[in-house]
Amino acid sequence: MKKRLPLSLLTVALLSSLNASENQYTLQSINVTAAQGTTLEKKDLTESMTIITKEAIEESRLTTLSDALSQLGNVTLSSSGGLGQQTSLFVRGMDSRRVLILVDGVRYNDPTTPGAISKLEDLMLYNVERIEIIKGAQSGIWGSDASGGVINIITTGAKKGLHGAINLEYGSFDTKKTSLQASYGTEKYYISLSGLYLASDGFSAYEPAKSSANYGKRYDELGLEKDPYRNGSLDIKLGYNITKENRVQISAQLIDATVDFDAYGADGLVQNTKLENSLYKVDYQHRGSLHEITANYSRSNFSRESQFSTSFSGEYKGSVDEVKLYDKINYATDSFVRLGADYQLFTYKEQDGTNDKSYNSVAAYVSNYNKLKLFGSQDTIITESLRYDSYSNSEDALTGKLGLKQFVANEYYVSANIGTGFNAPTIGQIYGEYGALANPNLEPETSLTFDITLGSDMLWITGFCSEIDNLIEWYDPDGYIPDANWNDISMPAIYKNLKGKSKLQGIELGYEDFLFNTLGVGANYTYLETKDAAGKELARRPKSQFDVKATYYVTDSFDIGANAQYIGTRYDAADRKGAQTGEYTVLNLVSNVKVNKYITVYGRINNITDEYYQVVDGYASAGRSLFLGLTAKY
Repeated sequence: MKKRLPLSLLTVALLSSLNASENQYTLQSINVTAAQGTTLEKKDLTESMTIITKEAIEESRLTTLSDALSQLGNVTLSSSGGLGQQTSLFVRGMDSRRVLILVDGVRYNDPTTPGAISKLEDLMLYNVERIEIIKGAQSGIWGSDASGGVINIITTGAKKGLHGAINLEYGSFDTKKTSLQASYGTEKYYISLSGLYLASDGFSAYEPAKSSANYGKRYDELGLEKDPYRNGSLDIKLGYNITKENRVQISAQLIDATVDFDAYGADGLVQNTKLENSLYKVDYQHRGSLHEITANYSRSNFSRESQFSTSFSGEYKGSVDEVKLYDKINYATDSFVRLGADYQLFTYKEQDGTNDKSYNSVAAYVSNYNKLKLFGSQDTIITESLRYDSYSNSEDALTGKLGLKQFVANEYYVSANIGTGFNAPTIGQIYGEYGALANPNLEPETSLTFDITLGSDMLWITGFCSEIDNLIEWYDPDGYIPDANWNDISMPAIYKNLKGKSKLQGIELGYEDFLFNTLGVGANYTYLETKDAAGKELARRPKSQFDVKATYYVTDSFDIGANAQYIGTRYDAADRKGAQTGEYTVLNLVSNVKVNKYITVYGRINNITDEYYQVVDGYASAGRSLFLGLTAKY
């Protein structure tokens, strides 16, 4: 009987080793779009990359992008509470301000936040086809905000015929999740519609800090109020094939979310945020034998209304408009050059509408790709990219990237990448926001990243190093000092450049395999060292991180999976100050039972040992929690 191996723990890295067993397993190659801005197979890329497939998400029963990146993406996250609470990420130590988030190629980095970071916690996975995590400077392809990497979320399209799916889930903290998907496609056109509603009572985001005598007690022991979360998301896609070579696509994604939060180290009764984000894109593609031309317009709208206290609230609205035109020219077998131009407009709208702030950039870029056989039958892959950006709010930037991958025997290879990054000061940093003084004299931040990998699809080791010049950081001279209404009466903070070079470097080890035709195993270890220009260790980055994953396929219809994560020494403030928030292990379990070809039931237990830990000092993490669900597909 032919078995299908779900690609959960054995992500794309197992494809090469398992393709030899096609008499036992039905697999497909995985294409990647973000690395070179065009579609290529993962094995044909030089970049250091992790792919999280739709099968991985479904089998692991993950809900949010934060879940997927934490459990499957070999990325470190920092969250101030449970569902919907503020979450930051670190890719090789580079934080959210330096990682570009794309949803179907549309920018999700929010210009209304001081660092133009993304609200990862509000991106749901109900209709995600795959997630691409590309590490290292990618500014030579994507411009500013990509100096630390790119995370590209590809949502599900439509297959030929009529298809539908429903997911129902209930679990701890009175969490209820419902999602629906429907699509219809022909050779001429397609339409797909997906939606999700999630509601959770949650738990108190605030917990006593490590310095408190009550540290170690959860919210219910202390009588703290819960911080609920609601999320309604909708995704619509339309596509029409004008001819065999010409296609038009339209997409829209809407997110409406509300979360109660706790700020200023206290159990807040009135603090909440209402968020309304929308992403739109119109795309034209021409795919000929020589030219592949793409022209698109996208717009990202961001709106947040936050109540911080009975006397203080804020409304934040902004948008990103982008127009792109590029041509991929295939000039030889497995070789192409890609030429493009890009216009971006970043806007922040004041509440009174009289003093809107914005800046724009105009860019031109070129990339080249060659897959050659320079040494016998082994493939040599060479990539180059160069991009010039002209910014209205800072100096212009020239960034680039060079990649090389050499296969030495079968699937064994050595690859290396070197790239330059650029981060222009954001609207919030230049004009002041969140109690920070304006700093119009901020200079852009530049970086240089390098990595080298030795190994195969089964076992590999990567060394990496990043140097950041003129690091832009938040400087708060005397911290937060509240009055009776929790208003900050301290000296105002400011964003400033740290002169000199900050350095982040480390090693990644990875192993993935499929044993005995029934057991999928995987392990990743990261060791990280970070120093700013003054030699001080950066905050909230663990020194070491170890992830282990395994899935046992009991039968074709029944599997049991587990993943464990160990976080090493980590400090809540820079220079190894503040609380030590690391040195803990969290274990999660999940199981799926396929009732028939249409219906699957599942259950998962997060933090099965009920480990008590705080990722951010003074903010809670969930204890043991149970979720049960059902998925039906047609």
